[in-house]
Amino acid sequence: MNISEKNKQILLAGGIIGGALLLIMGYFYFMVVGPEVATTEAEVVKIETENRRNNEQLRTFRNFLEDEEQRRIVEDQFERVAARLPSGQDPVDVFELLRGYFEGTDVQFTNLETGTSVNRGRFTEYPFSMKGSARYHEFGQLVNLIECDPKRLMRINDIKLTNNPNRPSIHPMELSLSTFTFNP
Repeated sequence: MNISEKNKQILLAGGIIGGALLLIMGYFYFMVVGPEVATTEAEVVKIETENRRNNEQLRTFRNFLEDEEQRRIVEDQFERVAARLPSGQDPVDVFELLRGYFEGTDVQFTNLETGTSVNRGRFTEYPFSMKGSARYHEFGQLVNLIECDPKRLMRINDIKLTNNPNRPSIHPMELSLSTFTFNP
């Protein structure tokens, strides 16, 4: 079999073009397709893991729904919290409640004001700030009354208690607290 010079050149050009195409396809696979496949496989594993976790949570929730005693315990806890999280907020009621605490503990207050409410999803937070003066024991009683109120959920956010050299036993104080309401 004798191949002419022209056919040799055509075969050589075809081989070079074929080799170049093979190199381009290899480059394309390793630089574009390969990483995309790896990313897709990682996403599939992530989705499968999430599905397993969701199925486990669903089984747990179904078991919870079938367990009357445990459901009743959680409902009781929810009702207790909901009772301390009213669905409405009246600053006057909170002022009256705090004023009663001031009178009961002999804490003197000079300023009591509301802040801007913050929606936190399932509940709304209503901040209050106050200034006044108190002895350490009276101040501790006030903090205890605020945080342990059985009718309203309240939380102390910040406390500032300083010393007054003119009256060493009466301490200027600043207190910020929040009350909460339930968002049905």
